[in-house]
Amino acid sequence: MKKIWGSIQDQALKNRKNRIWWLMAAILMLMVVVWLIVSVVAGIFNITSSEKFSLDQPLASKQGPKLSQFTPLRQFNLDPEDRILVQSLKDSDLNVGVSHRTDEPLLAEVVNQEATSELVEEPEVVPWFYYSPNVAKLSLKSRANRYQLIKEESINQFAWYQAAGKVYLFQFGQPYTGWHDLPFEGWRYYQQGLATDQVIDIPQAKQMNSQRERLAKLMPRPQWRTIYLTPKGQYSANAAIKPVQYSILYKNTDALIMTAPPGSKGSGLLTTTENFFEMPMEVVEEAQTLNGEWLHVNIGYEDLGWIKKDTTYQDYVLTYYSERELLDTIDQILQEEVDGINARVGASFINNETMAQTSYNNQIFFPASTQKIYVLGELYHQYKTGQLSPETVVTLYDEDKVPGAGIIQGYANGSQFTIDELVDLVSIYSDNTAANLIIDTVGGGPVINPHIHQMGLYDTYIQGKYYGGDSTWFTTSPADAARFFAYLANNQVNGEPWDEMLINKFTMNTHTFLRTYIWGDTRSWNKSGLGGTEQNDVATFVTPYGEYSLAVYTAEPGNYDIIGEQVAQLSVRVHEAFNDIRSKLWISVDETTRADQ
Repeated sequence: MKKIWGSIQDQALKNRKNRIWWLMAAILMLMVVVWLIVSVVAGIFNITSSEKFSLDQPLASKQGPKLSQFTPLRQFNLDPEDRILVQSLKDSDLNVGVSHRTDEPLLAEVVNQEATSELVEEPEVVPWFYYSPNVAKLSLKSRANRYQLIKEESINQFAWYQAAGKVYLFQFGQPYTGWHDLPFEGWRYYQQGLATDQVIDIPQAKQMNSQRERLAKLMPRPQWRTIYLTPKGQYSANAAIKPVQYSILYKNTDALIMTAPPGSKGSGLLTTTENFFEMPMEVVEEAQTLNGEWLHVNIGYEDLGWIKKDTTYQDYVLTYYSERELLDTIDQILQEEVDGINARVGASFINNETMAQTSYNNQIFFPASTQKIYVLGELYHQYKTGQLSPETVVTLYDEDKVPGAGIIQGYANGSQFTIDELVDLVSIYSDNTAANLIIDTVGGGPVINPHIHQMGLYDTYIQGKYYGGDSTWFTTSPADAARFFAYLANNQVNGEPWDEMLINKFTMNTHTFLRTYIWGDTRSWNKSGLGGTEQNDVATFVTPYGEYSLAVYTAEPGNYDIIGEQVAQLSVRVHEAFNDIRSKLWISVDETTRADQ
């Protein structure tokens, strides 16, 4: 019995131990479940907190949490227009440590967060490196190097920007190159957005715009065509041209001269009629275009261009005078007279008002004293530029004296003359010694020749001085001499008042061939020259009907003594023909003739 009871007690003890283990296991499992639930809830809370985490102030302490602990990487905004564009996260010198923010010790920067929040009010959280010196570093991406908008204009998408202290003009988002209007001032030219010194004021702009509108109506225009048809040509064939022959005297100074009939190929603006007032013109063709009737005009035999036909005769008037008739007549006279002179002869005539020129047997001659006209031209050029003055004093030495024409070769060594006195000696006596002194004073041929050649007088060359031996070389031609005198008469050598001053000197000349039998109402001046075989003369004549220049050069004559008389007779015939033909300008064209044109 005792044995049985002991067995029952052992079994009860064993069962009690099992129940304890099961209870402990259940408690343990319950703790695990609770721990798992707590972990999940905590994780959810942490994620939500990190998404909504914010600070009341910038990070001000190294002991504070790192930015990466509460800001997900996807929240970084690298848009340069929003925040800060870090130049390079891999730069070797990039240091974002707190101790490098300033030069002060680290401990001096650690402040109470509450005190900081009272002093600094930030609208939003910014990282501490916003205040780092590294932000101030300039790069191609830095805002300091980018264009900052100043203002936008209401039309044409123009906008003004500022960059690096300069103001730029943009159009369509790019720096603008071209003209831009300035209110109440005009137009200024911009190059790559920057203003230049080129400005067109309002009066100029209005004039240019008016001419542009007029010209646009006259320019060739592509013909509209369809892809189903074969094109006939690039430009409209709208000009019917017919040959004509009559003369006009132009009056309008504000008309256009075209290179071809408007609307036809090659049509463009040549010039205006500003410099063609009272200019006689030959009409050689008429063209009927979509822009009206146009006239092809010449000045003498020189082609000018196309002008608008005016049936009201306000722009021009019809005339019986013909520049071609004048040139043809003078050319015939020159041929007849030159061929009748037993010598090597060349002659040239030029109408000073139209600059139409005709020459016969034009060739190179030794100019003799007519070479002095080019020397005096350079002298007055230096008067104009201020290099010399008529009162400048020049000293005569024995080595300067040369034989031939003149009087001062007999003066004492050391004699002094003003340049104006030397000019008088050259003009009146054709003094060779005075001419040599002037050649030296102006700088000689290397200075004189460029001035001559700029005027297109390429047959003329000056080297050395009179009686300079083999080192002297003078050349010219009748055409060059006549054209130089025509330029002088038109103030085109040195301009006013210098050309008129030189003309007054030439009127003092006492020796002439061409002026011998010309008198009455005609005013004239000349410069002649005599050499071993040469008898040359160039002169300008101002008649009641116009003015012209004439040059005749002779050499190697059969009879030296009669050359002067023959040249004088040639001049008389030219003078009479000029006045006779030019007088037709003063004859009114009757209505019958006008109706035929």
